[in-house]
Amino acid sequence: CLCSQSPWKQWYQRRVRGPFVAVLVALPLCKCIYIIIHCVQVTGPSMPLPLSNRYVWDMDSDMEEDETFKSLYVAQILEAKSRIFETMCKETGCTDNAQLRLETLCKSKITKNTLAEWLETVCRIFDAYASPVLSTACTLETEMGRLKSERIEDQKKIIELQEKIIEKKDLEMDNVKKEMKTAVQSEIKSYSSVLKTTCSKALAPRKVQAALKTAAAEEDRSKSLVIYGIEEKKEEKLEETVLDILSHLDEKPRIVSCCRLGRDNVQGEAVTRKPVRVNLSGSDHVRQILQKKRKLRSVEGYTTVYLCPDRTTEQRVTHKNLVDEMKRKRLSEPEKHHFIRNNLVVSVSSGT
Repeated sequence: CLCSQSPWKQWYQRRVRGPFVAVLVALPLCKCIYIIIHCVQVTGPSMPLPLSNRYVWDMDSDMEEDETFKSLYVAQILEAKSRIFETMCKETGCTDNAQLRLETLCKSKITKNTLAEWLETVCRIFDAYASPVLSTACTLETEMGRLKSERIEDQKKIIELQEKIIEKKDLEMDNVKKEMKTAVQSEIKSYSSVLKTTCSKALAPRKVQAALKTAAAEEDRSKSLVIYGIEEKKEEKLEETVLDILSHLDEKPRIVSCCRLGRDNVQGEAVTRKPVRVNLSGSDHVRQILQKKRKLRSVEGYTTVYLCPDRTTEQRVTHKNLVDEMKRKRLSEPEKHHFIRNNLVVSVSSGT
C-alpha cells in the first residue's frame, strides 16, 4: 500500500531497487575477475596484451608471434601484472594481492567499467599468453630432459671407450714388460757366461799371485827411498852414512835396511857411484824426507847427493826421459826456470 504511493515508489526505485539490480549484475563479473586473478597468480608470468592501455602500453608487439622464451618478455609481463594489481589494491583498499577476494571486489565504489577493464586485461594475459608461455616452458623442459639423457648416454659411451683404451694400454704394457723381462734375462745369461769365462781367466792362480806380488812390491816401495851420489869406500858403513845425511834434514828415522843397487865396477870401466836403497819403518818418514831433500844442496860434502823415491824400472825410464827433456829446455831456454812436477816438465819465467 505504501509502495503504491508515488513518493514512496520513487524512493524505492531510486534507493533500493537500483543498487540491488546493480549488485546482481556485478556479482558474477566480480566472481569471474576473482577466479581469473588467482589463476594468473598461480600460473605465474603471462604473455603481453595486444591492446594498448595504461597497464600494457610498453609491451613488445612481437611477443604474440614469437615462440621463443625470452627474459625480456617475462619482465614486461611481470611489470604489467604489477601495475594492474597495484591499481586494483589501491581501488579496493587492499594492502596485498592475496586480499583481492570476492567481497573486496563487490564494493559499491568499484564501477562496472573498471571491473570490465580489469577483466579484459586479466583475461587477455591469461588466455592469450600465459598458456603459450607454459606450453613453451614444458617444451623446453622436455627438450632439456632429452638433451640431458643424451648427454648422460654420451658420457657413458665415453667412459666405456676410456675403459677399453685403459684395458688395451694395460695389455700392451704387460706385453712390453714380458718382452723386456725376456730380453734382460737373456742378456744376464750372456753376461754371466762371459763374466764367468773372463773371471776364470783373470783369477787364475798365477795371475792372482802376480797381482799380490805387485801390490806387495808397491807397498814396500812406499817405505823406501833411493840416494844417489854417496861415495863408495872399502868396508863402508852405509847405515851410519845414511843417518848422517838424514840428520842434516832434521830427520832421524828407524832404518830397516840399506844396500847398494847394481853391479860392481869392472876394471877399465868408468867408476860410478851406485845408488843406495834405504828401507824405513813407515811411508810417512819417506814423504817427510823427500819434502826436505833440497836442503842437502847447501850442506858441505853432500851437494852432489840426491834423494828420490824408489821407482820401478818403467818409472825410472819415464823419469829419465823427463830429466833429459828438462836439460834440453835449460839449454834452449836459459832465461826460464824449468822443473818436473806431476810427471811433466814445467817452464816458468825466472821472475815469476
